[in-house]
Amino acid sequence: MAVRLDEFKTRQRAVWSEGDYGGLSERIADVGELLVERAGIEPGMTVLDVACGTGNATIPAARAGGRVTGFDLVPKLLEEGRAKAEAAGVEIAWVEGDAEELPFEDHSFDRVLSTFGHMFAPRHQRVVDEMVRVCRGGGVVATATWTPEGTVGDLLRTGGEYMPPPPDYASSPLLWGSEEHVRELFGPAAREFEFERHVNWIEAESVDAWADYFMERFPTMVAARAMLGERFDELRDKVIAIWRTANEADDGTMRLPQEYLLSIVRL
Repeated sequence: MAVRLDEFKTRQRAVWSEGDYGGLSERIADVGELLVERAGIEPGMTVLDVACGTGNATIPAARAGGRVTGFDLVPKLLEEGRAKAEAAGVEIAWVEGDAEELPFEDHSFDRVLSTFGHMFAPRHQRVVDEMVRVCRGGGVVATATWTPEGTVGDLLRTGGEYMPPPPDYASSPLLWGSEEHVRELFGPAAREFEFERHVNWIEAESVDAWADYFMERFPTMVAARAMLGERFDELRDKVIAIWRTANEADDGTMRLPQEYLLSIVRL
């Protein structure tokens, strides 16, 4: 039986409530900082961070002087983002909801951002249509997405081999890492595209030490362990093999490159 859309999103909310994504997200905080810089956020601009997680782009956008709303499907992540914002001394409105149904009026924001979270919404065109709808004419939609060729792309494909197949209406998150796909999604709504490829680096004492840390905390791995039982060790070994191959350190430590695509879409 096909999984209904509401059931699929309920599962997503449950999975991303597992583990400690807030702690892990600090390892990719540089991506949010760069996205805010490239989006050209200035004091007084209205900014929406879609699928904001714990605030990797939300908080830097507020530091830049934006009037910022962080928006996410997962209450736990919003709570952690709120705590981080308070510690950073910035004011942000935190709103729970679905990236495919943004509860905001047309043309409400000067900038619409997302770092990775929007990739996992099942219907890509619906997400883009909503981003475009709430962004004013002359504004910018800026996103960061893992590339299919990168280390995270390899990890996502490997994990997918062990999970139930996605429903027919769900597109692969990795499509977002293709410039062609982004162009097709925005179509005539876009006045100009800018694309940049960057690398986020994960450093650790060793690949095995990183594996122990990651497997205990990353939400989809925590959920996979509960679902797969003894088969989880097989998945773990395959993921570690990916990291060993990609590791650029030669002294027993780990220096892992994670390539991502930064897309700046001017409307």
